[in-house]
Amino acid sequence: MKMYRILLVFLSITLVYSVAEALLDGKTQQSVNVICKKTIDTKFCNEVFANNLTTSSPSKKDLLNVTVTEAERISANTYFFISTLLRDAGDERSGLQKCAEAYEIVNTAFTEGVSFFNQGLYGEILKLTGNVSNGVGICKTDFNVPGYHINPMIEKNRETEVLVAMEKIIGHMVSS
Repeated sequence: MKMYRILLVFLSITLVYSVAEALLDGKTQQSVNVICKKTIDTKFCNEVFANNLTTSSPSKKDLLNVTVTEAERISANTYFFISTLLRDAGDERSGLQKCAEAYEIVNTAFTEGVSFFNQGLYGEILKLTGNVSNGVGICKTDFNVPGYHINPMIEKNRETEVLVAMEKIIGHMVSS
């Protein structure tokens, strides 16, 4: 049964990736590939675009908009997730509390990024990425989380690092 779940997840990811490539025009897919290959997780990066692009020929600003919007959404969800875990934290409370403080910084920076995007201040978005990286660095993952075999913050931090990389890459493309 477990093998079927793994196979189903693999096939789902492969399908999303294939559909994403089919929906984007060649030039856009090439841009997405260039962006995603510079991150630590090309699949996650491609999924962000596949699940959120509304046109087959988005501009670089459209790609940046998707990235800043998803970064804000995911960081807010992560902050809420941590807050929920803190209710039952017990001995691991200090580790989770540091992550909550870290993601407060991350979420604030990503929210400011959306505001800067809406104002057309694309260069300012680049300045915020350092704050996000510092915030993620505060959230250590060397503690156990009740109910999880593997600390879920490892995955949350990785996703955040990918989103920061995407913002930097696309931000430079838009600013130049």
